[in-house]
Amino acid sequence: MSTSLLLMLRARRMKSSSLCIKEATKSLYLKPFIKKRLFSSTSTLNGQRRDPGLASTGQASYPIEVSGPEGLPSRSEQIRRLASSSSASPYDILVVGGGATGCGIAFDAASREGSIKVACIERGDFASETSSRSTKLIWAGIRYMATATASLLSKKLLTSPLETLNDFAGEIKMVLNCHKERRYMTDKQRHLTNWVPIAIPFSEWHVSPAPFGHPIFGFFPVLAPFVLKIYDSMSGFTCPPSYVMGREKAKEIFPQLADRLIKYCAVFYEAQHNDSRTNIAIAMSAAEHGADISNYVEMIDTITEDDGKTVIGIKVMDRMTNEKFDIFSKKVVLAGGPFTDTMRSLEPAEEEMKTAVSAASGTHLVLPGYYCPQNIGLLDYNTSDGRFLFFVPWEKHTLVGTTDTKCPAETLPAPPEDEVKWILDECGKYLSKDLRVRRSDVLSAWRGWRPLAADPHAPPGAPVSRDHIISENPETGVIFVAGGKWTTWREMAEEAVDKVVGEDGPKARTLDLKLFGGEGYSPNLSIQLIQKHGMSNDTAVMLAKTYGGRSWEVCEMSHPTNHVWPRFGKQIVPNYPYIDAEVRYACKEYACTIEDVLSRRTRLAFLNKDAAMNAIPLVADIMAEELRWTEDVKAEQMIAAQAYIESYAGRIPGNQESTLRGSNYENVKELFDAIDTDFSGFLDRTEVGELASTLGIDLSEMDLDTAFQEMDLNSNGRVDLQEFEVWWSETNDSDFYKKLSKEMKISDLKSMGGGTMLG
Repeated sequence: MSTSLLLMLRARRMKSSSLCIKEATKSLYLKPFIKKRLFSSTSTLNGQRRDPGLASTGQASYPIEVSGPEGLPSRSEQIRRLASSSSASPYDILVVGGGATGCGIAFDAASREGSIKVACIERGDFASETSSRSTKLIWAGIRYMATATASLLSKKLLTSPLETLNDFAGEIKMVLNCHKERRYMTDKQRHLTNWVPIAIPFSEWHVSPAPFGHPIFGFFPVLAPFVLKIYDSMSGFTCPPSYVMGREKAKEIFPQLADRLIKYCAVFYEAQHNDSRTNIAIAMSAAEHGADISNYVEMIDTITEDDGKTVIGIKVMDRMTNEKFDIFSKKVVLAGGPFTDTMRSLEPAEEEMKTAVSAASGTHLVLPGYYCPQNIGLLDYNTSDGRFLFFVPWEKHTLVGTTDTKCPAETLPAPPEDEVKWILDECGKYLSKDLRVRRSDVLSAWRGWRPLAADPHAPPGAPVSRDHIISENPETGVIFVAGGKWTTWREMAEEAVDKVVGEDGPKARTLDLKLFGGEGYSPNLSIQLIQKHGMSNDTAVMLAKTYGGRSWEVCEMSHPTNHVWPRFGKQIVPNYPYIDAEVRYACKEYACTIEDVLSRRTRLAFLNKDAAMNAIPLVADIMAEELRWTEDVKAEQMIAAQAYIESYAGRIPGNQESTLRGSNYENVKELFDAIDTDFSGFLDRTEVGELASTLGIDLSEMDLDTAFQEMDLNSNGRVDLQEFEVWWSETNDSDFYKKLSKEMKISDLKSMGGGTMLG
């Protein structure tokens, strides 16, 4: 060890002993600002098992009544209306489920002629499950077109020609419907959607093994431009046209692929949206057209006729007040996505219920924006297990997904670490070798569950649906809707309402209607917001593409920044465009919890887990002011938000603690490398604090400062390997050293040899 480093270490110790004492009560570094505690949520309700994740969502907050968006009733008024129904004055349609499909059914029914009386409830927030966890694409089904073609050209065409042709026609019809629905979204809902080009790079003219299990697709690199033109034609060429990008242009656009021998890229277009915002816009549109709709109202049982079979209503609980009441309706429609069977289990039944809906989970990662150009995405159509993998620019970040694993659906978005690793490994294979995709680059990760449906009430020999199921229980009269995709939400809703009202009933009008916020939107809206309210450009663009014409209402609620620019709109967290006014406006749009704001009214938790955690106190303060929370309620809501957001994956793997504790370190360098999570070659104060937090070591800010200053001999904010080795070898009396050694059980590490420098 060099004499100079020893002298620096001793001088540092003397300096640290004379540091000014900071506040003794300063909060623990990266530890929860309030201790986690178990909620008083029961694991069962009316004898039914409840998803454990519900314990960290929808904690009763007893909010005061807040007026709704202009022209819409408040949530409190919606609850009063729902509770006022009776067997003598029932609703015509009661929808259970507030995702895209459920809210879509309510919107469709309420907007038809004839004054259909509509109710819709959701046990969590609107879009709190599957509908907020998609790839953010309204895609027209290019994969289905490929699989249909592969099936048509299979041996089955010779053995069962009619069945094969019928299957092919059914698949193509489904794709054509997807194109129709995508056009509806891009033409009518321009405030919510945009086109995104997606490039498919080809580095060889023949692919083996062939994608989709058919040899013809081995020649996809040759056929792609022709195939994509057919894809364009299925929408009547109303989408931006597909095109070919040459090798040099591809290298210019995608430096991330610089060392790949790209022959060319085929580029096609899909529509993109902010899925949870679209869902909330559908819910508010239903309310605009007269539907009585509310979030955080949970179905806990059914109400039947005297025969004990026919369902005429449901028993519910307002999870914000724990008050229970009945809702009566002529027809009950279940739209619970992958949770539909849990709802169906509440129906009266003499026989054991047949399973109708299973689930497949899909994990998505959010990486920094530099992994993908901001105006074009990438598609790996032939991953190691045959799945599509999208690299899509979204909200100035890179969204990567997805996986496809059959498993029971859960409320919390926690993704399995092995799926996170699989996606990162696939990224590493796809991107340039000098662009290392690190585990610490994962800003956020989540998984959602798509429903896989079968009709338990279908007669023998009935055709199997290729997309979604709408089925009525002949005993109870209850209808359920399941399956489908984001693109076809409107189509599914129309078909469901058609089933309720019959052939002679009023017809759907949704193809001609704009969703909430569509009126008053124009491509220049963001400029108008800047000129009127002095917003930053990023914030104004975000507001316009989130709230459309309702942006004006949001801006009116913004507070002054007291800066020269921007003049209005205080950021709720640095480096993101979300502002204080959105929190206030969210309370008008029936947001009840902090997590509602951080996950779905803004997308902060989906974009950056750490940033969302840091925003909790400020969002809590604003919501407490708007909803008049007591201090106890505010504390509970902060705990619940922290617990929920903690379930997202982030930069630090969920198994990091066991990895750190379970490793056998043979020298100081191996320990240093384990702590250096971003592989930068040095430790910073944040990494040391995160190490302590992961291992459960309590460090105040002052303690962390002291510990880091002991290591940082050069006082440059970076501790390299040599400095760390000196600290480890010479600081036997350091409090942090003692705690770290104890927690990791490596107090004798020095005797094992210090690696290249100390061995």
